[in-house]
Amino acid sequence: MTKTRNFKKVMLVVSICALFLLGLGVQAFAKLPVVGISTGSSGTSWRTIMINSLEQVGNEYKAAGKIADYKIVNNVVNGDATEQANIIRDFIAQGVDIILVNPNSPTALNGVIKEAQEEGILVVAFDATVTAPDVVNVTLDHYAWHKKNVEWLCSTLQKGNIIQIYGLEGHPANIDRMKAASDVLKNYPDIKLIASTSGYWDQTKAKEVASQIIASGQQIDGVITQDGMAYGVLSAFLDAGKLPKAMIGDPGTAFFKEWKRLRDEGAEFKACAQPNPPGIGGTAFRIALQLYNGKKFKPGVLKDNTYFYKVSMFITDENFEEGWELLKDKPDDYLLNEIMSEEEVAALFE
Repeated sequence: MTKTRNFKKVMLVVSICALFLLGLGVQAFAKLPVVGISTGSSGTSWRTIMINSLEQVGNEYKAAGKIADYKIVNNVVNGDATEQANIIRDFIAQGVDIILVNPNSPTALNGVIKEAQEEGILVVAFDATVTAPDVVNVTLDHYAWHKKNVEWLCSTLQKGNIIQIYGLEGHPANIDRMKAASDVLKNYPDIKLIASTSGYWDQTKAKEVASQIIASGQQIDGVITQDGMAYGVLSAFLDAGKLPKAMIGDPGTAFFKEWKRLRDEGAEFKACAQPNPPGIGGTAFRIALQLYNGKKFKPGVLKDNTYFYKVSMFITDENFEEGWELLKDKPDDYLLNEIMSEEEVAALFE
């Protein structure tokens, strides 16, 4: 009898343990993923903060035992899609489980992405989009984002000469933004675009090209530019002893300091600034881990396989103090940033 009771106790414990382990589900025994991250470019303030955000989430997940490891590889030649494809192939050869990519082209990476998917690797694009099937894109709606900026500029000026300093040639985000600018300008026949060139999303290079345009002596009333370049462009005007009447600004400390000084001096100068959070990389990291762990998006969250991050802040002279309060104590190279929390990302999934 004693042996029978002991046997029953052992079987009961085994059964309870089995039920407990089943309750944990497959997730408890899933392989901890290794994550490969291709940033496409580096060296600018925006990209530095983006990389820091990726590292923040990666370190958080590694410390919590949610991933085995992560590796960030930046392009040597910024914006080069061929080099980026080779970086992704290296990740495939290394046997990573997740690839996060900030793509330098909407189409040029589709072949290597397919190679990764055929090896069972989850691929998520962030900041910009790819057209490869079965890839979740995590990004702003760059068209709508920039359309709001350019619409503000044109409605503020109504007429005059403007210049455009745009981002990296061929980059998906830049393509969408330039289309937005073109579409808005069609509705303002009294506004003339007299020069348009790339500033590479870099303050120093943007200042150089703006200085060259200013030196031509043409009247410049307004500036279309993008985040990560406006401070450089404004510096070029100030060095030349000139000012545009209105421009699209940077959501960063350096630009806001000059903007505040000009406001305090009563200068004829207006600006707008709309954050493009570099933390989109960290948000994409969180989304990728949910997908790797088998979670499904709630209906309606994705549009054309893309999660569009929503930016709620738009700063002009009317609400300047709102942005200034967030930036006044930050370093000059700081840009307004945010990363969706684990709870906010989890709420996107069933």
